[in-house]
Amino acid sequence: MQTVDIHNAKVDLAELVEQLPLYGEILITDGDRPVARLSGVEERPSLRDHKPTSLGPPLRRVVRDDDLLDEMLRS
Repeated sequence: MQTVDIHNAKVDLAELVEQLPLYGEILITDGDRPVARLSGVEERPSLRDHKPTSLGPPLRRVVRDDDLLDEMLRS
């Protein structure tokens, strides 16, 4: 991991962003104290490209002779 002083990071931010694939993360310090970490963002697939998959046949109500709920709803 590369370490950069905060004052240099302000001046060279664009260059640091370009170097992220090389270093993975860049630690920004204020003197000897770490104050921030610069890291890349992983690109996620778009939900628009997601194809839904079937989880099986649709649910259906099972009617039984001793269906107490159905009996309560009818009364």
